[in-house]
Amino acid sequence: MVVTTRQSDSLFSRGRILDEDKISKALDHATDLGAEYAEIRLVSETTNTASLKDGKLERAIPGQEVGVTMRILADGAWGVHSTSDIASIVDQVAPTLRLAKAVASRRSPAQVAVGLAEVPIIEDEIHWKSTKDVRDTDLDTRIEMMLAIDNEAKDHEKIVSTSTGWSDEHIHTELMTSEGMNRIWSFQRSLINGMVTARDGSDVVSYRMRHGGEGGLEVIESCDLGEMGRNARISALRLLGAERAPSGKMPLVADRDLTGVYIHEALGHPCEADLVAAGDSCLEGRLGQSIGSDICTVVDDPTMRGGYGCYPIDDEGVDTRPKNLIVNGVLTEYLNHRETAHRYDLDPNGGARAQDGLHHPLVRMSNTVIQGGTHQDLDELIEDIEFGVYACGSRGGQVDTGRGSFQFAAQEAWIIENGSLSRPVRDVSVSGMTLEILKNVDGLTRDAHLGAPGFCGKGQTVPVGDGGPLMRIREALVG
Repeated sequence: MVVTTRQSDSLFSRGRILDEDKISKALDHATDLGAEYAEIRLVSETTNTASLKDGKLERAIPGQEVGVTMRILADGAWGVHSTSDIASIVDQVAPTLRLAKAVASRRSPAQVAVGLAEVPIIEDEIHWKSTKDVRDTDLDTRIEMMLAIDNEAKDHEKIVSTSTGWSDEHIHTELMTSEGMNRIWSFQRSLINGMVTARDGSDVVSYRMRHGGEGGLEVIESCDLGEMGRNARISALRLLGAERAPSGKMPLVADRDLTGVYIHEALGHPCEADLVAAGDSCLEGRLGQSIGSDICTVVDDPTMRGGYGCYPIDDEGVDTRPKNLIVNGVLTEYLNHRETAHRYDLDPNGGARAQDGLHHPLVRMSNTVIQGGTHQDLDELIEDIEFGVYACGSRGGQVDTGRGSFQFAAQEAWIIENGSLSRPVRDVSVSGMTLEILKNVDGLTRDAHLGAPGFCGKGQTVPVGDGGPLMRIREALVG
């Protein structure tokens, strides 16, 4: 067996899971067979999800999952094996090495052989402990907190449906490598969300809400859940009476949620070095160049405790740190992992993330934020706008990272007329070219922080945070 057995320990206990001695021997065996590098990474997740539909419990699912992935680098190519059968992983060294060599033998002359940037070799344990361990939360408490949202959200005759969800997870990771890395880390995330649907005749609208972050039950307790439900109800009812949005080029002010989604999607993804290496980034070859307004500084920070996208160590065992993607409009850094750091002769910056123990790490964002500016508040941002739009929240969108184009839809919006908010509008979409919009940013409020938590899909799904200040764009295409 590869699993360490101790008295009162189980597979999902709070102690070590991998047997250090057997894993070390397996990694040594990989090196003896010719591997340039080998690693074994295990992730154990204890999860709880629950949902209410119109105030009634729809589902409640506790879960315990474990996965382990072996990666072997040989002849400049990866061999990867993933399994939930932890005990079998040591037997996969030779087959995984053969896979890496087979991949290498089929590499075309145009393909670059994989190399890894050097990193400090560390042996330690880091545990971000929650104030209130979410694993100690019972189902009744989860239901009570979801009902606090639901009871306020449904309190109007035109609200025809409500749904509320809960998810929490405790993530425990162990990583050992042929270089001698031996690290264990753990942390928790908690999330509560909801959707309100309103109807007036044939007119139907919906509004979604979400609150969460790194931590345990205290994360949910920090939110006024009744107010969250009331605000969602008010927004949904306001959308029912809102007129259609205008179209054309005009000034746009984005709230921190929409600002964050823009920074994440339109800028953050092109900054991911694996997309740069694949030729799918509009920022290829632009390090050190001015790509936006000099008031724009963007940071991706996995150390931002409480953010939904934070983590203490990346999935290659590299310590996390803030990454200054743009400083005063100048592109200064790509997000990278060890492979892309080696390719571009950069310092690894802790950007390797995997969805779970059954996936290999990719270059991913964490908490991506545009920093604050000099404007005091929304009133100051809009005081000199004759006609424009103030857009809030996001209903999703699409981005072409190679071309640098994007289109997003806002949850709700207001017309700006003669320096004031005049009337609500709906069905607002914003589109354009990333670099043009960045150059058109001409106002940011001082207060900048994360907006609603989210998830990012890139073949794998990981939790992320994004946000910033209120942002004014001199000219954007609204439609």
